[in-house]
Amino acid sequence: MPYFQRCLSTVTKLATFAGPSVSVMQCYCYMTLYLLDLGHHQAAYNIVGLGLRIAESLNYMDARTGAYRNCQLFRRVWWTLIHLDFRCSRHLGKPVSIRINDLMCVRPTREPEDVHYSNGLLYHTESIRLTAAALVVDESMDRCTPSSELDGVRNIDSRAQNLSGLLVHLQKWREELPQDEYFANLHFEVPDVPPSPKELANHGFEDLEHSSMTTILRTLLSLQYHNVKIGLYRVFIQFPSYPLVPKSTPKADAHAVAALHHAFTMIRIAHNTMSVHDIFHGFAELYQYLWNAVITIIGFMLACPWCYRCSIAREYIHLALEIFDSADRENSTATRAAALTRHLCTKVDTLTRVLDINQQLTPTSLPPLPNAETQSPCDVVGPTAINESDSLLDPSADLFWHWADLINMDAWSSYCNEVNEAFMDPTDVFISD
Repeated sequence: MPYFQRCLSTVTKLATFAGPSVSVMQCYCYMTLYLLDLGHHQAAYNIVGLGLRIAESLNYMDARTGAYRNCQLFRRVWWTLIHLDFRCSRHLGKPVSIRINDLMCVRPTREPEDVHYSNGLLYHTESIRLTAAALVVDESMDRCTPSSELDGVRNIDSRAQNLSGLLVHLQKWREELPQDEYFANLHFEVPDVPPSPKELANHGFEDLEHSSMTTILRTLLSLQYHNVKIGLYRVFIQFPSYPLVPKSTPKADAHAVAALHHAFTMIRIAHNTMSVHDIFHGFAELYQYLWNAVITIIGFMLACPWCYRCSIAREYIHLALEIFDSADRENSTATRAAALTRHLCTKVDTLTRVLDINQQLTPTSLPPLPNAETQSPCDVVGPTAINESDSLLDPSADLFWHWADLINMDAWSSYCNEVNEAFMDPTDVFISD
């Protein structure tokens, strides 16, 4: 806190705005990291935005040509601010502050004299280059505007197809990752069939031979990669909407499943590491990554409750809760995440109970449609042309049919309000102990 206060005192002086410097940019980096570690995402987002405006006033164009004094230090600090802005925007569901089309050549390089500015840690360089690749994909997706000639279903599948083509940027980053001791044997692929949490006991000991610092850097880079993938894929988790008819969106559905599997992998990495090391105990960044995985899983379970993956998803939620609950009660990030996770799990349980009731009803035994004024969350709405052969009634089918035909759609908001809020800004949702 005293260090944060000294930084804040420095950057708020009038002379700082009149004549900013690289050291001022570094102050903004430190203040943003401090606020992120405390879970104050909105404040961190505001601070890093100010830092980026300061950096722009220093004319980064000179850094591109090498004319700027200490060019390599400048571009590393500049990109650290961009990296932190990307991280804050992901926590809050808000836009990034900088468009990067003209900035790619200013990225930190893998040259020894450039790496020197991060104390020789290649992790810093690779973490920033991963953020740069993710930003390229994000900006390209933003330019993919919906076609007026396509309906909503075909538009979302078209966007999914566009994303598949853009993932080459992340693939390129993986292929260029140096085989340094920090990154050797890192696995970024997710299995088509995720292992059951009961099978995890035989994994997670490969990092015992590494130092604590190497384990931290390896783990954080893996989590960052899977978190980037979740951010790209999660938008394709589709909640039911009118008209209540099954929609075929195979490409979008594949991305929704990919988001789920990356969330599983993040939890597995975190659980494996914390099972054999104590270095991540109280580590705020890990809890924040883990929360993002949890909310993705819960969103998937609410959107696709008939999917057979939901049973294993609940097991991974339990693993995440073990990690949240292992933190000190003073750790507000972990405590808030645990409380909200349990709260949202009750939404999933309620939905599951409603569906279990309706699955037992045959079309001839359905009660008459009640008046809109007297409907309750468990009121049954007659299904629209559902046959026993439809995969909606088969939990083992790998199709995403809308369950909403079976319940009162007016009650849907009571199931997903907290999920939508958490997708946008989990820090604004307060659940008391």
